[in-house]
Amino acid sequence: MTVQLRLACDSTDDTESLYRWLRDEPSVRVDGRLARAASDDPEDQGTLIEVLTLILGSGLSAGQLALAITEWRASRASAPVVTVVHTAPDGSTTRIESTDPEAFESALRELEQGPN
Repeated sequence: MTVQLRLACDSTDDTESLYRWLRDEPSVRVDGRLARAASDDPEDQGTLIEVLTLILGSGLSAGQLALAITEWRASRASAPVVTVVHTAPDGSTTRIESTDPEAFESALRELEQGPN
C-alpha cells in the first residue's frame, strides 16, 4: 500500500526531521520505501506543504507507521499536522488527519485492511 505523508509546516525542517525519523525506524528501513515528492494538490498553492511518499511493505503495518508518526510528533516542540493520503487503484482518495494517536492508528488500520 502506498501512502503520502503531507505536512503543513512553517519550514522544510519539519519534513526533513520526519524523513530522518522514519528512515531510522527499523521497520521502515527493512519493509518500506520512503521518498520525497512534490505536492500536486491545487489547494496547496501558497501553503508550504511537504510530501513524503511511503510504500508499506508486508512487514510494515499501519500500526507501526502510526506509532512512528505519533512518537515523532511528540518529540517536536509544536507538533506539526501530518495528513496521510492514500489513493486507491480506482482513483478514490482517503485522507487521515488526527492529533489523537489512537484515532490516527485506528484509521490507518482500517485503511490497511481495505473495504469489507
